[in-house]
Amino acid sequence: MVKIITTHGFSLHSLRKLEKQTESGRMRVRLMVVRLVWEGYPATAVADIIGITGETVSSYVASWNQGGPGALIPGKSPGKPSKIPPEIVEQLCTWLQQSPQAAGYGESANWDTRMFQAFLHDRYGIPMSRAGCTKWLHRHGFRWTRPTYVLDKADPLKQQAFVDALQELKKN
Repeated sequence: MVKIITTHGFSLHSLRKLEKQTESGRMRVRLMVVRLVWEGYPATAVADIIGITGETVSSYVASWNQGGPGALIPGKSPGKPSKIPPEIVEQLCTWLQQSPQAAGYGESANWDTRMFQAFLHDRYGIPMSRAGCTKWLHRHGFRWTRPTYVLDKADPLKQQAFVDALQELKKN
């Protein structure tokens, strides 16, 4: 039997008020579970009302009993694990810092998501969407930039001569 052992200074009325003021939907559900158990509903009935499992009801009530409302604050969900195994991340980052030609893949001087996607599939057998490739690249510090032509360093004497000639034209 699941039951509330300690109130942590809350009354049933103040718990209902906190539940209504809470902006986080996940936190509101947790407070509602505690309130319903406190009102005398059995854990199975609360689980059916809220649409969660009985084990979840028990864990929310146990968290409340240990630390009050602060213990019910939901953490960040870890999300789906990456399709790229951690063992090859460092190797991929090394490949990406070189040109695709150096990696023996394509004639381009720069990587793009389409090429990276094909590289992952051909080299490692990892199917991945282009959006997934973009997210993975961003998480690992790679950003998309348009390649541009970089001029060679100009001769400082010629630059100064040009500036002087320009000043003369402005005077006239």
